Amino acid sequence: MLKCQRQNFHHSKLPKPSTIGCIVGLSTVHPRRKCIVIAYPLCDNVHPYSIGIHSCWVRFLDNGDIQRFSGTWFQEV
Repeated sequence: MLKCQRQNFHHSKLPKPSTIGCIVGLSTVHPRRKCIVIAYPLCDNVHPYSIGIHSCWVRFLDNGDIQRFSGTWFQEV
C-alpha cells in the first residue's frame, strides 16, 4: 500500500480537469466570466508549512487568457 506524505493540506476541493466554471469572490475577475480548468501546478510550496496542491490553472473562454487561482475561488457552472 502506498503511504502518501504530501496531501491537500488546505482542504480545498479542487475541480476536475476540463470542468467549466467561473472565478467568484475576487474583485479583479468578473464573476460571470467562464473558464475551464486545464492543469494543476506540480507544487504549491511557497512556505515550509504550505504542503499540498490547492490551486489550478484555468483558461478563460472569452480571450484564451491563462491564469492560476486557488481552488476555493472556482465555482462550477
